Amino acid sequence: MQVIHRLTIVVVLALVTWLPACVPLPPPGVGTVPGVQDHAYTLFQEAEDHYRRHAYRQAYQRYAAYLQRYPQGQDAVRARLREAECLGLLGDWEGSLRRYQSLSERRLEPETAQQARYGVGRAAFKLGRHQYAVQVLESLTAGSLSPQMRFSTNALLTEIALKEGKVAPAFARLRLAGFDLAAGDQEWFDDLKSRLVQQATSQELEQLADLYRDTPLSAALLARLVRLAQEQGRTQDARQWLNALKERFPDSPELQNLTRPVGRRAVVCLLPLSGDFAEAGRKVKQGMELAAQAGGVELQFQDCPADPEAAAKLVRELAQTPHYLAIIGPLTSGNAQAAAKAAQEGGIPLLCLAQRSGVTAAGHLVFQIALTPRAQVRELVRFAMTSRGAKRFAVFAPESPYGRALTQAFKEEVEAQGGVLAARETYAPGTQDFTLDLGSLLTAYKPGTEGQPTFDALFIPDDAPTVAAIVEEMADSPLSKILILGTNLAHPGGAQKKEVKHLEGVVFTDVFFKGDTLPATQKFVTAFEQRHSA
Repeated sequence: MQVIHRLTIVVVLALVTWLPACVPLPPPGVGTVPGVQDHAYTLFQEAEDHYRRHAYRQAYQRYAAYLQRYPQGQDAVRARLREAECLGLLGDWEGSLRRYQSLSERRLEPETAQQARYGVGRAAFKLGRHQYAVQVLESLTAGSLSPQMRFSTNALLTEIALKEGKVAPAFARLRLAGFDLAAGDQEWFDDLKSRLVQQATSQELEQLADLYRDTPLSAALLARLVRLAQEQGRTQDARQWLNALKERFPDSPELQNLTRPVGRRAVVCLLPLSGDFAEAGRKVKQGMELAAQAGGVELQFQDCPADPEAAAKLVRELAQTPHYLAIIGPLTSGNAQAAAKAAQEGGIPLLCLAQRSGVTAAGHLVFQIALTPRAQVRELVRFAMTSRGAKRFAVFAPESPYGRALTQAFKEEVEAQGGVLAARETYAPGTQDFTLDLGSLLTAYKPGTEGQPTFDALFIPDDAPTVAAIVEEMADSPLSKILILGTNLAHPGGAQKKEVKHLEGVVFTDVFFKGDTLPATQKFVTAFEQRHSA
């Protein structure tokens, strides 16, 4: 019996040992090592946090790190979509397009596949490949889309039509987008509507208003016709269009805006909307329109002539219009003094956007809201001395009116704050090779009596590509570790990747920083990018 008992124990132990081996293992991919899963989640969330803070370069790097480590991870597809989007927002729309196209070739969930195809259309639009973009986006609208995706697709097709000057197709697409506005972007829609009616000719406005008689969007067409007739002195036509607006859209916001009591209630903005500075004027206008919506201020925009006398004449005319509360502008320095003088004489407040010093000398009605050269160098010197401990400075500036003015202002601020300007060197505007000019600066950068270099910081008042080129040439010299200071021209916003690399560490001034953590700033940045990075 003992033998049998022992055998029984052995058999039972063997069964206990072997039975687990008979249980089928879970299929590959069903189980994940907890530590790996946690790390993947953490890495992806880090990327998402950077994305939400609009730190797109850092977000792109974290998404790339996630995909390299977990190419088949739970969030891999979403990471690839974000990676493609970040590339575009960083200015590399070619890279963005390639990634979206690669995603489109995969077997994806329907909603994800639609996002990838929309990304292809968006990137193609940004690259100016309008025909390809339209082809992709129109094929997208042929399928079953969510209201939000349908709105975005029709809104982007509206953008393309406006870019090509096709007002009627733009209106038709915007009308379709309006059906899904509840799930879309109201600010983007309003911006498209505003640009459409501004771009349309009187004939196009009339044709569209007649063709789409019952479409709420037509109220904007009729309101624009009223304003054009008023501006051109065609009182009878203005009354005719106003009556049509009252009859067809009695409750529209457009009618309320036209019929509210007239007083000094609007601010007119003088911006360069045509000519050499039209692109800069357009961007400023976009920011103003977005900010005004939150503040409840009515802004009206007029193209500011490039000629100072013509700009002054326009300011005098606006000052005689009871409708206007104040003037914002002009943007260019060439018009600033003349416009300021005319505003003071006309009795209307003017908020100058130009970086022109001395405009407030025109009188108590003129205000400077731009970042002037003097204000820039004052802040640069203060920062260098208080935050970096710099006491001795050097200037490396272009031999140009701008370079000379900034050098003089910098010298005065350094001395006013108790510092020393130890060296000054110049170079010809447009210089490509700075070897010889930097040689003179290197000679000046020699240890003083206490064994320390002659200066602690170098001020380079020039644009981002030039500053980047100078820093690149300094890379293998004793100047490579020195603090570099620059003006707002050194902002790397539109710089190439190589230039951005050499601009790292350069301290520059500017009026706005989109990385500011203030909630109001982040709200504005998000709204602006959603509207204008479509």
